[in-house]
Amino acid sequence: MTTDTDPITLQDAAQHFGFTVLTLRAEAGRGRLTIYKIGRRYYTTPGDIREMVTKCRVDQKARDFTSIRNARSGPSETARSESALAAANETVQRLKNISRNTSGRSMTPNQRARQ
Repeated sequence: MTTDTDPITLQDAAQHFGFTVLTLRAEAGRGRLTIYKIGRRYYTTPGDIREMVTKCRVDQKARDFTSIRNARSGPSETARSESALAAANETVQRLKNISRNTSGRSMTPNQRARQ
């Protein structure tokens, strides 16, 4: 029985953990697996394999949508979204009224006639 620190060949590690020798060598090349060369053979340890698996963990992708799970679409939800839309439209109208038309000042009457 081997412990986490006992060296095992890459071939044995691949068979035991379900990888190929090529995958283990590639991960060693990427710096995610520690391997040892003793004589002509390459070795690693079960602990190093477990550490490699942790390093290779992929973060879960965030959801692409913003709907709320188990949210109910009832009268209060509709009123809330209508209220938010009305507030947004009011803000847009206020900004449009505050904004001055600058195109009339930047063009002379002759330039406006040519367009």
